[in-house]
Amino acid sequence: MNNQFSFSRVLLLLRKNLKENGKSYLLMFTAGFGIILLIYALLIVAGLHSMFPSGDRKMLFTIGLFLGGTLFSASFYSFFKSQPKTIQFLLLPATTGEKLLIGFILTQIVYIIVFLISFTSIDWFMCTIYNEFVSIPKWIIEQEKHYYKAVYLFNSDTVLIKQILVMYFITTSIAHLGSLSFINNAYVKTVILFILTVVTLIFFNNKILGLMIPEPIMPYGKYFTETFRIGSIQQPTGIVTLPKLWYSTIVWFLPIFIYLSCWTMSYLKIKEKQI
Repeated sequence: MNNQFSFSRVLLLLRKNLKENGKSYLLMFTAGFGIILLIYALLIVAGLHSMFPSGDRKMLFTIGLFLGGTLFSASFYSFFKSQPKTIQFLLLPATTGEKLLIGFILTQIVYIIVFLISFTSIDWFMCTIYNEFVSIPKWIIEQEKHYYKAVYLFNSDTVLIKQILVMYFITTSIAHLGSLSFINNAYVKTVILFILTVVTLIFFNNKILGLMIPEPIMPYGKYFTETFRIGSIQQPTGIVTLPKLWYSTIVWFLPIFIYLSCWTMSYLKIKEKQI
């Protein structure tokens, strides 16, 4: 076999994967679409005489994206439970990069496109229904009537959507790596390992800061330490803000580092199995 990367082989592998698993993918996407549609419809029906459930809608989008994406990614190599299918996959006349690219395309590109198209369609349909049939109570003042108007999700909070999408790519890359690392109960084991890792990092982060600063401290930050308060909670003596350059650098460096690390380790895992 030619060990050079070939896009034609990638297309053949992709077609083979869709032919073998297309029905399962379609069933999964249809079930997810139906669940989101049903929950969104219940939110709209319950909210026709109250404010538009924008917060619930964002939560539904986030849960659907993360839960569906990570479950799909964590089950991508579930066929490793079967020895014949594992041997068939490992003996495919394709390079490690070509095999990995199939997982990347389906978990990182196809799923997100299908989900965004599905959710955008549901969102447009439900917002239209709400704006058509909403009943605004007479006692609502003019300044608060905008709460009774549905605005499409991607027009309401673009910054939050971008953050959610970044977290989606990171979590699905971790779930994909977990699917290669664990044969049985990959999703559960990956989640447990992820939680333990995060808790451990937070613990050692606080310990290291405590060694650097002799006084009691309390770190703050959305995803990582951005500032920390010195002194006790009752009587703080000051707040330290970390350098702006460090903050602006780690905002893009940390997600990219985690993402590339997961896919690099996924490549090595497939390579290891083929040896």
